[in-house]
Amino acid sequence: MSDLARLAVVVVGYGDPSLLERHTTQVAAALRPARIVVVDNHSTDANRAAVRALCDREGWTGVYPGTNTGFGAGCNLGAATALAEGAEVLLFLNPDATIDAESAVRLLAAVEAEPLLLAAPTVLGPDGEVASAGLDLDLDTGTMRSWRRRAEHPDAETLPWVTGACFAVTRELWERLAGFDERYFLYWEDVDLCARVRAFGGRVAVVDGATAIHAGGGTQRAEGSRAKSPAYYYFNVRNRALFARTWLSQERERAWRRGAVGAAYEILMRGGRRQLLHPVRPLSAVLQGLRDGRRDRPVRVMESVRELRATTNPYIVQLIQTLDRRDDTDVLLFGFARAIAGHYDVFHVHWPELLMSARTPLRRLARRLLVTAFVARLHLTRTPVVRTWHNLARPDGLSRWDHRLLDALERRTRHVIRLTDQTAPPLAVPTSTIVHAHYRDWFDRVEPAFEATPNPRRALYFGLIKPYKGVEHLLEAVAGSPGADLDVRLVGSPTDPALEARVRAAVAADPRVSAELSYADDATLAAEIAAAALVVLPYKAMHNSGALLLALSLDTPVLAPDNEVNRRLSEEVGDGWLHLFDGTLTIEDLERALKAVAAEPPPGRPDLSAREWPESAALHAAAFRAALLP
Repeated sequence: MSDLARLAVVVVGYGDPSLLERHTTQVAAALRPARIVVVDNHSTDANRAAVRALCDREGWTGVYPGTNTGFGAGCNLGAATALAEGAEVLLFLNPDATIDAESAVRLLAAVEAEPLLLAAPTVLGPDGEVASAGLDLDLDTGTMRSWRRRAEHPDAETLPWVTGACFAVTRELWERLAGFDERYFLYWEDVDLCARVRAFGGRVAVVDGATAIHAGGGTQRAEGSRAKSPAYYYFNVRNRALFARTWLSQERERAWRRGAVGAAYEILMRGGRRQLLHPVRPLSAVLQGLRDGRRDRPVRVMESVRELRATTNPYIVQLIQTLDRRDDTDVLLFGFARAIAGHYDVFHVHWPELLMSARTPLRRLARRLLVTAFVARLHLTRTPVVRTWHNLARPDGLSRWDHRLLDALERRTRHVIRLTDQTAPPLAVPTSTIVHAHYRDWFDRVEPAFEATPNPRRALYFGLIKPYKGVEHLLEAVAGSPGADLDVRLVGSPTDPALEARVRAAVAADPRVSAELSYADDATLAAEIAAAALVVLPYKAMHNSGALLLALSLDTPVLAPDNEVNRRLSEEVGDGWLHLFDGTLTIEDLERALKAVAAEPPPGRPDLSAREWPESAALHAAAFRAALLP
């Protein structure tokens, strides 16, 4: 018998974690010692927490993408993890499906004997009836027929395929295929995979004596109803056309296109006629699928930033530049003329209150009028908004009009991007976690303004000097300890006149404190950070901090507030890079961090491998596409 230790079971879940509890636990017990890899496509924080707890309890490997990547992309993530852990055969299984040990061994033996075989079991429904034993796709008409009906169409040219609910492949075949085509997101990706198996000289087969039980519909419809989800209709209609464009001759694709409306009606009727009593959502999904199936163009995203200047946040610049290099995303910069009258699919906003900001009352009035027209345009055209949630609360000083405009933008928000799992946006919409990417690439191109070696006594604060950032606490701690051997440096523009006066008074009174109270360009900032032994961020409250990531990107240890976000970041980047203080910063906190850095400098560089820009851009692109779904 084949050794199940060579096998990894890859399960991609979305939504209800009880499916894993009911089905995957049975599979894990039956197939021990096979690895179990669970990919949880993010649906809600509660579901994510439940899946994490289940994986920890059962000893499974959990993979937790920050967003719903889709079925194919989720399988690719799970497969990559399983192969990295040493698996030689992959068994893909839906979370609402089970397979017994004998059937799994039959699949394992089949693919090991024929490495280019994609092997599937006969899939049974919960009542024991055959649900799928292989299907043929008629390449002339686009119709599907079971394998047992082949004799009825002896001359038809067909593509044999098996459902993605359960199948096995070797490492060799999977690596040749390069996994699922992630363009499909959901449905038809298994048909496409089988087409590539045949193109690579492999074979698709249903293995005699192997069976799996598939409850089915766990994520497609509400219990007790035939009606499918809008996503079911949209992707089945849209992906039928995507497959035709990918695999068929122009003549056959035109034939499929002529039959697209009839095929869409057949797909819609899988949900029964009763759903047509409330037809808006299913019909809208079908129409969007027909529309998007006829084109293969990038998503046009209008960003909320007006122009990329030398002073623009490098996070924003890098995101836009990386997105613009993708072939599935077109990025437009913001302008009121374009926003009100231009063509774009999605509006992506970071700090929406900046849309209304201006230096004079007259300009603020003009901005508010323009934003009012813009919001009306978004509503009339049903253009979705994707919001990156940087701050937990709105800033002070907004007018009632401003709040109403922000409320209106939130009503149009269809997807939220957050930078940590600990952010809890107050909107009941799909949410993706896309961690703040690093600044290494940005500063690799920067020549420091002056050569510097770290001063073991220097603690540097950099960035805008705002009241909530706690700079006054840093100054108080230093002033209250005249004997402390310190060199404290402040670099950044004050936003509050009273705070600026306080900083200047501290510099005048204490030779240990120095400041450059102006905007620092990248070259100057790189040199200032290089001269410091420690970056200190004495914030009264910290949630997401680009300054913290910037310092780590330049390989400088940081002292920052103790909270759940920073504790997790400390574990991520490695020992010695992030030092934490509790409550208000004290001189003891500062001296302790400086002594720790001097006594045991952290080795190598901080581990920022989970914060690469191409991966961040891919997750952003997925969020934009998700916002367009019906």
